[in-house]
Amino acid sequence: MPEIAKGVQKVLYFRKLGEASEGAKLVFQTEHSKSYSREREKTETKDGAVSGQSTLENEVSISALQSVEDPTFKLLEDSIVDDFPMEMWEVDLATKTEDDSGSETVFKFDAEYRQGYITEWEPTSPAEGDAAVEGTFITEGKRQKGQVTLPDGDLQTLSYVFHDLLSEDPADDGLAPEEPSV
Repeated sequence: MPEIAKGVQKVLYFRKLGEASEGAKLVFQTEHSKSYSREREKTETKDGAVSGQSTLENEVSISALQSVEDPTFKLLEDSIVDDFPMEMWEVDLATKTEDDSGSETVFKFDAEYRQGYITEWEPTSPAEGDAAVEGTFITEGKRQKGQVTLPDGDLQTLSYVFHDLLSEDPADDGLAPEEPSV
């Protein structure tokens, strides 16, 4: 039976395009949405209307609470001010798989990858309530799908993901004790 996807299990990561550094999560993400649109141009012919394809427009809207100190927040703000391209990953934490083909087990997650630009970035600081930010990422080209490995320590900070009640899926995240190092 199909399961309902949980929005909390989809997290955005960012990196300045071309930098040799790990992608970083924007902390305190509250919501993001993806929007796809493509206009169709109709041309009337004597045989009836025909439509032609135009380019796909793809944008991701981002909402988060502001952290006192978050380097990713600053990076995204700098990217619109200084107009440099970014990489973005939407990581689905519900798709955790083990890759034990190497010397140690690595956990992989399904992800969508995009390159593009932050085109809107609006931090707000209300008198009451928490400071927040909303932004828009415009994808250049077409998004790609694949799997990613999260940076060390991120699984612990991202809480835990859904586990089945069968013995094949023991909880090894969240409150689960870390395995002692040998």
